[in-house]
Formats: sequence, C-alpha cells, structure tokens
Amino acid sequence: MMLILSNGLLAYLYYKEGAANRALAKLAFDTHARIGQIQESLNQKDIQKAYTHLADAQKKIESYLPPPPRAKKAAAGEEQPRTIAAQPAPASTSPAAAMTAATTVPAAPMPKAVTLAISPDKTPQPFLLATAGEYLLLCEKDHKTLHLFRFGNGKFNLVKSYPCIVGANHNDKKEAGDLATPKGTYFFIRFTPGSSLPEKYGYGAFVLNYPNFLDRKDRKNGTGIWLHGHSTGKNIGQEDLQNTKGCIVVSNEDLKELAGLLKPSGTPITVVGKLDLATLSDQNQTSMEIMKFIEGWRQAWESGNTKKYIGYFAKEFVSGDGMSYEAFRRHKEKVNSSKKFIRVKMEDLAILLPPEQNGQIAVVRFVQKYRSNNFDSDSNKLFYLKHGQAGWHIIGESVF
Repeated sequence: MMLILSNGLLAYLYYKEGAANRALAKLAFDTHARIGQIQESLNQKDIQKAYTHLADAQKKIESYLPPPPRAKKAAAGEEQPRTIAAQPAPASTSPAAAMTAATTVPAAPMPKAVTLAISPDKTPQPFLLATAGEYLLLCEKDHKTLHLFRFGNGKFNLVKSYPCIVGANHNDKKEAGDLATPKGTYFFIRFTPGSSLPEKYGYGAFVLNYPNFLDRKDRKNGTGIWLHGHSTGKNIGQEDLQNTKGCIVVSNEDLKELAGLLKPSGTPITVVGKLDLATLSDQNQTSMEIMKFIEGWRQAWESGNTKKYIGYFAKEFVSGDGMSYEAFRRHKEKVNSSKKFIRVKMEDLAILLPPEQNGQIAVVRFVQKYRSNNFDSDSNKLFYLKHGQAGWHIIGESVF
C-alpha cells in the first residue's frame, strides 16, 4: 500500500514539474516571439508599436511571477489619510459643452481612475494659488489618471478623476518623435472642436504650451502636445488605444464634461509621474512669499524707478521676445524715460511649482493690464521665477 502511494506521489510531482516546465517553455516561446515583433517594429521605425510589444512582454512575464506580499494592516489607532471621494462635475452651459458628444461603443471595459487619499493638512505639491472657483488639472502618468481640482476657500479640492492614456515612452519628453508625454506645468492655449480636426481626435482637443520657457531652456523640442478625445467606436484601453505618441487622451464623454468646465486658454495642467503631497502650511508660506515679490515688482514698475524695477530680474533673464537681460534693461530705460505715469493691474493670478524643479522654480500666470500716458495694453502673461540666496527673481516670461 505504501509503495502504491509513493509511486502515485512521484507521478503527481513529475506531472506537476512537467506542467511547470511546459509553462516556462511557453513563456520563453512567447517572449522570443515578442522580441521578434519588437525588432521588426524597430526595423520599420514604428517606435510606438515597439513600445506596445514591450509592454505586452512585461505583462506576460509578470503574470508568471509570484504576487508581491500583502501590506500589513495598520494597527488600531494609527492615523489614516482621508480618502476624498470624487464628486460629479457640475453641469455647464458653455458653448463647448453644448456640442454633440462623439458616440462610443462599449467594446472593452474602461480603465478605472486611481482614487486619491489626501489628509486635511496636505495639498497637491504643484499647486500654490489660483483664482477663486478656478479648475486645474493634474495628470499622473504612472497611474494613467487625470485629476480635476477646484480652488476654493484657500484649498485645492478634488472634484473628479478620469482614466487616461499617455505616451508609449514613460520617460520625460526630450525631443520630437520620442513618444513621451512631457512632465511639467503647462497651460492651455486654445480648444479646437473635433469638427475642425481629423476623426482620431474625437470630441476635440486642448492645446498645451509645450515646449514652454523651461523646456526650451533645457533644449527640449517637439510640438503638438494636446489633451484630446479619440476615434468613435473605440475605448481607451483597447489593444490599439493603450498609449499615445505623447498626448494625453481621455474618453470623448469625459472630454465633453471637461470642456464645459475649463477655460480654453490659461487653464493650468501639471504632468507628473506620481503625485506628491506637501504640507498646506508650507505651501501657503511659499505662496505669500511669491505674492509679496510680485507685488513689489508691480509697485517698482509703477514708481518709474527703472533701476529698482530691473532689480527684480535675474541676470539670466530672457524676455518673451528673446531679449537678454542687458538688452531688456536698456529697452526699459529708454521706454520708461518717456512716461509721465505708469499703472499696472494684475488679475486672474495663479502660482504653481513645477514638481521636477524641487521647489526652486515657480510659474506665475496673470492678466497684465498696463496703462501709461502714451500706451495701453492687456496681455496674458507667464513669469518663471527662480529662488536663490537673494530670494526670488524673474528668469523668463512668455505670453499666451
């Protein structure tokens, strides 16, 4: 009897080992095939398809690996972060929202957006200040989630989170054609309805100001980074709609909802790998420092004291039309000498900290209303500030 049981056990173990070997052999065969597909895509210079095959190979290998150990449950009494439930976005009567949405076919389940957990004393690290009631966006590339925030009562409150897809190359964008979605703080330039675009953009597209001043300073290039919809009859997450060439894509229904809430020009959108949180008190202190700096700059300009005014600019400053610090200084000395009075008003102020700059760079958006005895102008402006030993200074500007 023992002999029969022993033989049965050996046969079972042999069969089990054989099954494992067959599974490993199949994995090796599949991986070899995927490598061939990647090589073929590279030979055809189809980088996006190569990245897709690479992602499929990684998923296949991960399916054979043992699951990671479960995290231990928090002990009783330990403080847990507060989960902010996403609320439905309010209805809108804006022209963009009134457009007819592109229809979609539920051929594949939509990916789910990641839920944020933010304790009351924390706030999204990139956001310092915005106009009351303003909406801002934050895209997490690692989680493929687009978060919508609204500024009110001195806080950035999560409104809703949307699943999205991003560039096939998950690194930061460096150059044209690298299939990467850039990391940084950007602003919408305009919204283009889908009726004016190729069918693949679906409901429409928000155009981002990539490359911005910081990107050009770092010699990054490329163009055409948009937040847009997709072809009708498809869903993001399907085999041919798992990533992009660098844009951010949400469903047509979600884009329609966002278009009813966001300003087509000037809305901030920050792209990160993964969202980091900062202490609310620290963010408020930094915000007050920058607001005090900007107000000092405004008053110096109005005073007509050009030397004091120029003191707010760093020696590395580059103006919106490409003037160096010295050329800009000479230009302002000449222009201001003819002024009997200068009045500068600032509206629609927002302050953000690009996460990749480690708190040393700030971006300030505002509407500048300039009045003098012989010239008036209104402009939508961006200031790029750098923090050094002597405090904040302006290193660049641009208009949008």
